Amino acid sequence: MSNTRIKLLLNWYELQGETLVDKEELHDLSIDDILKLFGVPFWNDQYHCWAVESQHVATLQPHVHHHMQPQLYEYFVEAIRVSYQPVA
Repeated sequence: MSNTRIKLLLNWYELQGETLVDKEELHDLSIDDILKLFGVPFWNDQYHCWAVESQHVATLQPHVHHHMQPQLYEYFVEAIRVSYQPVA
């Protein structure tokens, strides 16, 4: 039996270019937390991406190992619905 869950990712890119530098999963935030943080009432239930602005960094930083450096990288939070097989 297949199940789904929402996976939240913090992605960071070079400021000058489009190269993905790295990504990290946000394990301890919910989609509701993210919607509230970005001030949006809904997501499309499959995929959505939000640009992280300076006012978001203080809220997100405690939830990632990466030391966020907006002066060096451009950040985005992605919400993706993924399928997985539960461990029996």
